[in-house]
This record gives sequence, C-alpha cells and structure tokens, in this order.
Amino acid sequence: MIDVNEASNKAIEHLKKLYADQDCGKILFEEAELSDDGKFWIITLSFKSPVAAGGLGQSVFVGDRLYKVFKLLAETGEIRSIKNPTHT
Repeated sequence: MIDVNEASNKAIEHLKKLYADQDCGKILFEEAELSDDGKFWIITLSFKSPVAAGGLGQSVFVGDRLYKVFKLLAETGEIRSIKNPTHT
C-alpha cells in the first residue's frame, strides 16, 4: 500500500499533466483521507484558477484557487476519479 506522501505526489503529477498548457501556479496539498475500508486515498489539491469566474456547469472557484479531489487506489496509486469538491 502507498502512503499519504506517495498518494499526494501521484495526484500532483496527474494534475500537472491535466493542465500542462496552463499556469497553475503553486499547487497546494489541502487534505488527505484514507477511506474507511482502506481501499482508497482521497486527496484534495488546490491551484491557481486559470479562469476568474465560474458558472453553471463549470468548476467550483474559491477566490483565485481551484480545488480538485482525487480518488486513488491505496494499493497502487492508480487514479480512479477526479472531482470538484462538494460544498454544502
């Protein structure tokens, strides 16, 4: 099983690949959680928003930072999903 440092590094690497043509500024590690069953790491990252405004159907923007939540297999670090955080 990978540890939290390896999981966050894998999420950061994947984020950089997704936004390779944009300036994401400093990527910040925000949160990490191991699922109750131990199968997944849930990693939240933030980075400089490439767009100053959001709207229906677009990503959630908080200030000038965009947040993404990565779900990785705890065993291998394989990315299983990338989502926008849910705000209540």
